Amino acid sequence: MAIPDILIIGAGAVGSFSAAVMARKQLGTIYLYDIKEDLSIGRALDINQASPYLYTDTRVIGCNSFEEVPGADVVVITAGHARHAGMTRLDLLNKNIAVADGLGNTIMARFPRAKVLIVTNPVDVLAWFLKNRWPDMNVFGLGCSLDTMRFRYFIAEEVGGSVDCARGMVIGTHNDDMIPLVNHATVGGVPMRHLLSEDAIEKIVSRTRSAGTTITQKLKEHSGYYAAAHVVTQIVESIVFNRLGTFPLSVYCRGEYGYDNICLALPSVVGSDGIKRVLEIDLDDREHIALNVCASAMTEITRSIQ
Repeated sequence: MAIPDILIIGAGAVGSFSAAVMARKQLGTIYLYDIKEDLSIGRALDINQASPYLYTDTRVIGCNSFEEVPGADVVVITAGHARHAGMTRLDLLNKNIAVADGLGNTIMARFPRAKVLIVTNPVDVLAWFLKNRWPDMNVFGLGCSLDTMRFRYFIAEEVGGSVDCARGMVIGTHNDDMIPLVNHATVGGVPMRHLLSEDAIEKIVSRTRSAGTTITQKLKEHSGYYAAAHVVTQIVESIVFNRLGTFPLSVYCRGEYGYDNICLALPSVVGSDGIKRVLEIDLDDREHIALNVCASAMTEITRSIQ
């Protein structure tokens, strides 16, 4: 199998740490680009000099120009304006849509066959924007994948068990409307509802929805990056090795769950070609209503930027 080329656009905290985790997992040749002169080169030097202790010969190549990247099988977009304390994800929209527009032109000109994973917020809107602007782009967003990891962590913490045994998923949109699927959550195969009280479950749901904001409030100048980098790497690994992992990614809907022409975070099987299929799981009435809220909000936003 040919060694894949992975391009990470944005050498900030999420981008550079994602590069470091991917290098440790030896996922391919990793190129790290940033618009800020020499930032990606400095980050790459720092990452590479840790390689003797990480037992990997994979190198990260820092780039000041896209011309330095010979090709890309996978593109990860983390570039954009950061979210600060007091700022909602939608506050970022006008700033980051211009960034996405410029990057979309570059990707389609230089790497038109790449699988494109967008991490920049507001991720669901930007995934829609890129797919709507360039229908041939193989693009999808991080969606609620990070929220899902947080959901599983909070379940394990509340139950007092290992995170390996905690299973669950969050769908909808990566904002306060996200939907932790309580009815599908299990611990060691046992439904969470059999193990915890309604008050404890509501606490988990609340913590999941506010987790990103809580971290941002503490860090003040930027949002979380450590967990995000590991989730991003897991998705890229599923692409590179055709793992067929399932993640709630921001996908352009074509009838799934009854929606069209918007992006929602839905359970998606990911492999070497990108998204293989979207899994349609049973939702109860309450979950359907919540997903309709996400869809309606997305429809309003997309109308405002068309």
